[in-house]
Amino acid sequence: MKTGIFGGAFDPIHKGHIYMAQKAMEEYSLDRLFLVPSGHSPNKTENAMTAFSHRYNMCKLAARAVPGIEVSDIEIKDESTSYTYVTLQKLKALYPQDELYFIMGGDSLDYFETWMRPDVIAQTAIILVMVRENFPKLQMEEKIAHIKNLFPADIRLLSCDGMDVSSTQVRGLLKAESKALEHRSLESTEKLLDAAVMSYIQANNLYR
Repeated sequence: MKTGIFGGAFDPIHKGHIYMAQKAMEEYSLDRLFLVPSGHSPNKTENAMTAFSHRYNMCKLAARAVPGIEVSDIEIKDESTSYTYVTLQKLKALYPQDELYFIMGGDSLDYFETWMRPDVIAQTAIILVMVRENFPKLQMEEKIAHIKNLFPADIRLLSCDGMDVSSTQVRGLLKAESKALEHRSLESTEKLLDAAVMSYIQANNLYR
């Protein structure tokens, strides 16, 4: 099987994430795609993130809308730091016959060689990089060529224009909504979040 791996804090997961997952599945004919909420991220203060259980549950709700998308709790099962190369190795051990496709943002590509064991990531999976309007394609191609000079890597571009939204932006809108500071925020968040995810956030009093 061709299996996509899409990791992130997903705090919260929004329609942009699902759009990117769908684009990857369509463009590269993936049989399935795992959303992998970050467990003990080396790049973010875990205490500042919403509890894993909530982020995992929201991913499960959002994934219902797209056949083939599943959610993995693999990163929270280990108490150690959740490095991408370790997560990919674990998934490869679980699904040794699968061809893995690791999905990452164009901004991450810019410093990919500074990640922990990027060579192992490239050895374990084909890397799909999301191209957006604010990251010139030529610049990304030059960066890919530079990385390939450092170690063997199969890095391919994935066009994801048209849905430029971040979880930080969504959290800001939700916080404004909860304080009734911006009336239009409710309408804005409904456009950015799956209805089931929005209901979950409200039911659990998140992002206030």
